[in-house]
Amino acid sequence: MPVNADIDETTAILMRARSFIESGWCRFTNAVDEAGNAVLPTSERAVAWCAWGALIAAKVPRLDYGAHPAICRLEDALDDYDITHFNDIQETVETVLAAFDRAIACTDRPIGRTGRWE
Repeated sequence: MPVNADIDETTAILMRARSFIESGWCRFTNAVDEAGNAVLPTSERAVAWCAWGALIAAKVPRLDYGAHPAICRLEDALDDYDITHFNDIQETVETVLAAFDRAIACTDRPIGRTGRWE
């Protein structure tokens, strides 16, 4: 997905993660292959991702998993639900995509538990 130069990196990561989920969604594991076997979210064999796995595949730095602005913005969009739990209790992908849409749109207020401004 091409990214407009005017889009900040956090928004770009959220958009990339959303595109992974839009192409394939799963629950109860970070990513699966065509046979439904669990694979790493960054694996070339991955065809479906959970919300957390999509963030990993979209290149959220490993050291920032707890505090990266993309994660904080998505948690804000989930009313501070745990991302994995939220993903796993959904019945359809539409609610997960809608959460990413809310996170992508939220660039003008404090983010997540850190209270930092985006």
